[in-house]
Amino acid sequence: MGKPDKTLRGHTAHLALGVFALVAVMLIVYAVIGKLRLPVVLGAVYAGVLGVANFFVMGLMVNSVAERMAEKQRTEQEITEMTIQMRNRMRVSYNLRMIALFLLLVLGIAVLHFDPLATILAAFFPSLVIRVMQFAEAKKAPASEGSEQL
Repeated sequence: MGKPDKTLRGHTAHLALGVFALVAVMLIVYAVIGKLRLPVVLGAVYAGVLGVANFFVMGLMVNSVAERMAEKQRTEQEITEMTIQMRNRMRVSYNLRMIALFLLLVLGIAVLHFDPLATILAAFFPSLVIRVMQFAEAKKAPASEGSEQL
Protein backbone atom coordinates (compact mmCIF):
# COMPACT_ATOMS: atom_id res chain seq x y z
CA MET A 1 0.00 0.00 0.00
CA GLY A 2 1.20 3.43 -0.91
CA LYS A 3 1.16 6.83 0.66
CA PRO A 4 -2.31 8.27 1.36
CA ASP A 5 -3.34 10.88 -1.18
CA LYS A 6 -4.94 14.23 -0.43
CA THR A 7 -8.46 12.96 -1.18
CA LEU A 8 -8.13 10.03 1.24
CA ARG A 9 -6.77 12.29 3.97
CA GLY A 10 -9.65 14.73 3.41
CA HIS A 11 -12.34 12.04 3.46
CA THR A 12 -10.79 10.47 6.55
CA ALA A 13 -10.72 13.85 8.32
CA HIS A 14 -14.40 14.45 7.45
CA LEU A 15 -15.27 10.96 8.67
CA ALA A 16 -13.34 11.46 11.91
CA LEU A 17 -15.07 14.80 12.50
CA GLY A 18 -18.50 13.23 11.95
CA VAL A 19 -17.76 10.16 14.07
CA PHE A 20 -16.47 12.16 17.00
CA ALA A 21 -19.37 14.60 16.77
CA LEU A 22 -21.70 11.60 17.15
CA VAL A 23 -19.54 10.25 19.99
CA ALA A 24 -19.83 13.64 21.72
CA VAL A 25 -23.62 13.64 21.30
CA MET A 26 -23.80 10.10 22.70
CA LEU A 27 -21.65 11.07 25.68
CA ILE A 28 -23.88 14.09 26.33
CA VAL A 29 -26.91 11.77 26.36
CA TYR A 30 -25.12 9.44 28.79
CA ALA A 31 -24.32 12.46 31.00
CA VAL A 32 -27.91 13.73 30.91
CA ILE A 33 -29.27 10.34 32.00
CA GLY A 34 -26.61 10.09 34.71
CA LYS A 35 -24.78 7.08 33.24
CA LEU A 36 -21.57 8.75 32.07
CA ARG A 37 -18.62 6.77 33.43
CA LEU A 38 -15.05 6.20 32.28
CA PRO A 39 -15.83 2.82 30.59
CA VAL A 40 -18.50 4.58 28.51
CA VAL A 41 -16.11 7.30 27.36
CA LEU A 42 -13.26 4.89 26.67
CA GLY A 43 -15.51 2.46 24.79
CA ALA A 44 -17.00 5.18 22.62
CA VAL A 45 -13.64 6.75 21.78
CA TYR A 46 -12.04 3.33 21.21
CA ALA A 47 -14.75 2.22 18.79
CA GLY A 48 -14.67 5.59 17.03
CA VAL A 49 -10.92 5.38 16.51
CA LEU A 50 -11.23 1.80 15.25
CA GLY A 51 -13.91 2.83 12.77
CA VAL A 52 -11.88 5.74 11.41
CA ALA A 53 -8.77 3.55 11.19
CA ASN A 54 -10.78 0.88 9.35
CA PHE A 55 -11.95 3.49 6.82
CA PHE A 56 -8.41 4.78 6.35
CA VAL A 57 -6.99 1.29 5.74
CA MET A 58 -9.80 0.60 3.27
CA GLY A 59 -8.95 3.86 1.48
CA LEU A 60 -5.29 2.87 1.27
CA MET A 61 -6.32 -0.43 -0.29
CA VAL A 62 -8.57 1.29 -2.83
CA ASN A 63 -5.78 3.74 -3.72
CA SER A 64 -3.35 0.86 -4.13
CA VAL A 65 -5.72 -1.00 -6.44
CA ALA A 66 -6.43 2.14 -8.48
CA GLU A 67 -2.72 2.90 -8.84
CA ARG A 68 -1.97 -0.64 -9.91
CA MET A 69 -4.74 -0.58 -12.52
CA ALA A 70 -3.44 2.71 -13.94
CA GLU A 71 0.24 1.71 -14.06
CA LYS A 72 0.39 1.01 -17.77
CA GLN A 73 -1.64 0.35 -20.88
CA ARG A 74 -3.16 -3.12 -20.78
CA THR A 75 -4.93 -5.35 -23.20
CA GLU A 76 -8.59 -6.09 -22.73
CA GLN A 77 -7.77 -9.58 -21.38
CA GLU A 78 -5.16 -8.20 -18.96
CA ILE A 79 -7.69 -5.68 -17.69
CA THR A 80 -10.27 -8.43 -17.16
CA GLU A 81 -7.79 -10.67 -15.31
CA MET A 82 -6.48 -7.81 -13.22
CA THR A 83 -10.01 -6.67 -12.37
CA ILE A 84 -10.78 -10.14 -11.02
CA GLN A 85 -7.51 -10.17 -9.04
CA MET A 86 -8.15 -6.73 -7.59
CA ARG A 87 -11.77 -7.56 -6.73
CA ASN A 88 -10.56 -10.65 -4.87
CA ARG A 89 -7.88 -8.60 -3.11
CA MET A 90 -10.51 -6.07 -2.01
CA ARG A 91 -12.79 -8.87 -0.79
CA VAL A 92 -9.99 -10.43 1.28
CA SER A 93 -9.07 -7.01 2.68
CA TYR A 94 -12.69 -6.36 3.65
CA ASN A 95 -13.05 -9.74 5.35
CA LEU A 96 -9.78 -9.36 7.27
CA ARG A 97 -10.67 -5.83 8.36
CA MET A 98 -14.11 -6.91 9.57
CA ILE A 99 -12.65 -9.86 11.51
CA ALA A 100 -10.00 -7.60 13.06
CA LEU A 101 -12.60 -4.94 13.91
CA PHE A 102 -14.88 -7.52 15.53
CA LEU A 103 -12.03 -9.03 17.56
CA LEU A 104 -10.81 -5.62 18.70
CA LEU A 105 -14.33 -4.63 19.77
CA VAL A 106 -14.68 -7.90 21.71
CA LEU A 107 -11.27 -7.25 23.29
CA GLY A 108 -12.37 -3.76 24.33
CA ILE A 109 -15.57 -5.02 25.90
CA ALA A 110 -14.39 -8.32 27.42
CA VAL A 111 -10.82 -7.55 28.45
CA LEU A 112 -10.66 -3.78 28.81
CA HIS A 113 -14.19 -3.65 30.31
CA PHE A 114 -15.51 -0.85 28.10
CA ASP A 115 -19.23 -0.24 28.27
CA PRO A 116 -20.77 -2.66 25.74
CA LEU A 117 -23.60 -0.42 24.57
CA ALA A 118 -21.43 2.67 24.10
CA THR A 119 -18.75 0.65 22.31
CA ILE A 120 -21.17 -1.08 19.95
CA LEU A 121 -23.13 2.10 19.20
CA ALA A 122 -19.94 4.01 18.40
CA ALA A 123 -18.85 1.16 16.11
CA PHE A 124 -21.84 1.99 13.87
CA PHE A 125 -21.09 5.71 13.69
CA PRO A 126 -18.59 5.47 10.78
CA SER A 127 -21.20 3.73 8.59
CA LEU A 128 -23.75 6.39 9.46
CA VAL A 129 -21.34 9.22 8.69
CA ILE A 130 -20.31 7.59 5.39
CA ARG A 131 -23.96 7.40 4.34
CA VAL A 132 -24.48 11.06 5.21
CA MET A 133 -21.31 11.98 3.28
CA GLN A 134 -22.53 10.00 0.25
CA PHE A 135 -25.93 11.68 0.45
CA ALA A 136 -24.30 15.12 0.66
CA GLU A 137 -22.11 14.32 -2.36
CA ALA A 138 -25.11 13.12 -4.35
CA LYS A 139 -27.06 16.28 -3.49
CA LYS A 140 -24.08 18.47 -4.37
CA ALA A 141 -23.26 16.81 -7.74
CA PRO A 142 -26.50 17.72 -9.64
CA ALA A 143 -26.46 21.25 -8.22
CA SER A 144 -22.92 21.92 -9.43
CA GLU A 145 -23.69 20.47 -12.89
CA GLY A 146 -26.72 22.75 -13.25
CA SER A 147 -24.78 25.83 -12.16
CA GLU A 148 -22.12 25.22 -14.83
CA GLN A 149 -24.75 25.37 -17.56
CA LEU A 150 -25.85 28.90 -16.61
